[in-house]
Amino acid sequence: MSLVVNDSCVESLSAVAAQHEDWIIQQAIELLERRIFKVGPCLSRPAAVRDYLRLKLVAEPNEIFAIVFLDSMHQVLAYEPMFRGTINSTAVYPRVVVQRVLELKAAAVIFAHQHPSGVT
Repeated sequence: MSLVVNDSCVESLSAVAAQHEDWIIQQAIELLERRIFKVGPCLSRPAAVRDYLRLKLVAEPNEIFAIVFLDSMHQVLAYEPMFRGTINSTAVYPRVVVQRVLELKAAAVIFAHQHPSGVT
């Protein structure tokens, strides 16, 4: 008895493995968020903002424009990726941003935008 493995089988296995790795990475990010940033982290220092956003944006394959909504004590009310783009561009609509800020009654906001290509 012999086992025959063709190219399409290998490609299918590779795709499944990649999806599983993506799931593991997402689970690890969520675990780190729970351990490092309990409920409503305080983002009163630039280093805390950097660490928080690095954790949120590390797994994003495309450009993203995100907002961190804060209360008056700089506690995080919400983090939302508001707009997603392609590998090198994204469109941002100010009206949508302002509406969401008002809905959440945020006292402050932090805008985040990353370049997955590494080129600014």
